[in-house]
Amino acid sequence: MRNSFARGRATRTIAAAAATALVAVAATGCGSASDSGSSSAGASDGPKSGEKFVIGFEQPLGGQPWREMGLATLQALAKQPQYKDKIELKIVRTQDNDPAQQAAAMRNLISQGVDAIMFDPASPTGANPVIAQAKAKGIPIIANGGPVASKDAYVVSTDWVKAGETGAKWLAENMKGSKNVVVLEGFKGVPINEDAMPVVRKTLEAGGAKIIAQDTNGWDEATAQKNMANILRSNPNIDGVYSFLAGGQGVPEAFKQAGRKFVPTVGGSGYNGEGCTVKKYMGDGLTADLVSGQPAIYAKGLEETVKLLEGQKIEREQYFAPLDLQTEDAAKRCLADKPPLFAIGYEFPGLDLPLPATLAEYKG
Repeated sequence: MRNSFARGRATRTIAAAAATALVAVAATGCGSASDSGSSSAGASDGPKSGEKFVIGFEQPLGGQPWREMGLATLQALAKQPQYKDKIELKIVRTQDNDPAQQAAAMRNLISQGVDAIMFDPASPTGANPVIAQAKAKGIPIIANGGPVASKDAYVVSTDWVKAGETGAKWLAENMKGSKNVVVLEGFKGVPINEDAMPVVRKTLEAGGAKIIAQDTNGWDEATAQKNMANILRSNPNIDGVYSFLAGGQGVPEAFKQAGRKFVPTVGGSGYNGEGCTVKKYMGDGLTADLVSGQPAIYAKGLEETVKLLEGQKIEREQYFAPLDLQTEDAAKRCLADKPPLFAIGYEFPGLDLPLPATLAEYKG
């Protein structure tokens, strides 16, 4: 036993075969979950001979390119020299941001006897019973991507509220005229959206903006374009658009197809298509602020989780600044050789994450 979290090592060694067999259960026990396999990683001061820390990761929007890039950075870091002999990853994907599916998948990871569970929260409270169950078994839980209500979980996340505030402040300062604003929320019900949007509205209104229409973007550029196009049909006077964590591509394209003059636009999906759209239309008057989270926050979460398992103290809640790219910088981040849904936040300050190593793990 290396610390209070890595408990029952001898029992886990005896039960290794059974735990391996349960990987399939984690993949199918909640309907649409699927297990991606595992990666190994570690350093010379890792667990005793033949043993590794087993770390589960539950992802509730399996297949989404941004999150797949995050998982790729996680796996790439796990294969770096300091980790490759120290940890084993068990990655489980569920679908549709379903809290019940996520909770079931996390219970399966607990039943496998993992040493820690990382997860991107599907809701602020949906995992609370599982977190309590894990605590009772001495298994730490790390909410890696957004906040949760339980005080028993650690949080390693982008500061999504700051991301919302940053874009809203930029928009209020860069609009002209009567400051009539259209607001497109992200994915309703997801913690990061619900926490950020009240601050977005408050910041816009404090800056003199008037919200004249609202809808969602579903964190999807096609949805953002469609819903923006619908709003344009009935709103002739729009001075700016705020779209949370998506829309930097879809919103300008809706304006272009409608034959409307571009207005200052906030997006922030973190995908290549946004920067390339800004580059395409900035000469025609498009100005933009793209405020996004780096998917490599998952890798940062892994670093903190390993510290915890090794007995180091880490902060209970850690929030990191978003990536903020305004017009010219956004255009410079356009990667001509990459597709629109290539996530650009594959780096993270202080982590060794060579892009080739990450791309070798990428399944987007």
